[in-house]
Amino acid sequence: MTPDRQPEFARLIPRIAIAAVLGLGAAAAAAETVPMTAERWEVAGEASFVEVDGRQAIRLGSAPGQPPRGAQANLRDVTFTTGTIEYDVLAQGYDFAGLAFRQQEDGNSELFYIRPHQNGNPDSTQYTPVVNGSLAWQIFTGEGFTSQHHFNYGHWMHVRADIYADSALITIDGTPALAIPHLKSRSRAGALGLTSVSGAAFANFSVTPIENYRDPNPAPPLPPVAPGIVAAWQVSPAMAEADAAARAARGDWAGIAWQRIPVESHGIDNLSLAGADGDGRHSYIARFSLRTRAARTLAMDFGFSDRVQVYLNGRLLYAGHDEQGSRDYRFLGIVGFWDSLYLPLRAGANEVAFVVTDETNGGTAAAARFTPDPGLTIE
Repeated sequence: MTPDRQPEFARLIPRIAIAAVLGLGAAAAAAETVPMTAERWEVAGEASFVEVDGRQAIRLGSAPGQPPRGAQANLRDVTFTTGTIEYDVLAQGYDFAGLAFRQQEDGNSELFYIRPHQNGNPDSTQYTPVVNGSLAWQIFTGEGFTSQHHFNYGHWMHVRADIYADSALITIDGTPALAIPHLKSRSRAGALGLTSVSGAAFANFSVTPIENYRDPNPAPPLPPVAPGIVAAWQVSPAMAEADAAARAARGDWAGIAWQRIPVESHGIDNLSLAGADGDGRHSYIARFSLRTRAARTLAMDFGFSDRVQVYLNGRLLYAGHDEQGSRDYRFLGIVGFWDSLYLPLRAGANEVAFVVTDETNGGTAAAARFTPDPGLTIE
């Protein structure tokens, strides 16, 4: 069977420069139906303006029978904050077809897509933030990020996205498909775009900006991080893996501009928040300190994406990989506390350093937790 490879949008799809934007302000601006023509859309990748079933459309992605090649179309001269976006999509077979919104030139945006080849499965729809050019679908999964939906397969489907300040609701053919209670990107406004990996067609695109659009069913605040979880990591900029490993082995932090990155509410740290990776620099050093009253061996549950080397006081204790397909053909590399390691701690201060590498753009992540212990301090 062919593995279900999740998309690598930011690397498959060439970035489209965002033009100088035209604000669509006003408390309740009128809906604009956008012609599907080259004059209104800037495209990158394999794309064409066509007529499908009598509808003016954009076809994004590979032609039928060809290897998947991503494409994207950005709406020209528009920026979007809150309001509604509607479009029709015809997607068949293997694809990741959807909507990119609040796209910024610094590589931060929000992304929703359907997966027609997973029709009726728990992850047939998916939302992910894009952070400094890196997707994070391996970090954010489950309720609020993926959902089970039965598509009208092989037919045009109508998608509506209600985008609020901090949340969103996606409906497909009038049925709620995915409620996103907490949008995760730092982007608050930006360009709108459509994406596909394998040749979806889009038509009848309209946008209605609504200033201060409020979620009628706001989610409660996120819970605090559970006790025992490392709540924040010191994270380096992206660097070459060999350089990161050599520094971790020596405890050489000279010249590194560390950033303190708090974890998400589920205890996982999105290391891409420390800055973009690329050009052979796909590794981050993420570290924290443990202080204990006496020397002892302590269990640490941990997670990462995609590869990791774990150092304790400069000593390499573990190296492993959890990338997509590493456990079985359906394993998507989702980050969790899947592994455990016993740390031989000395009395006083101890330093734990993860060298985390991700070259596949699914979310560079680190997570660690300990059984709560009054004799242990996590710093």
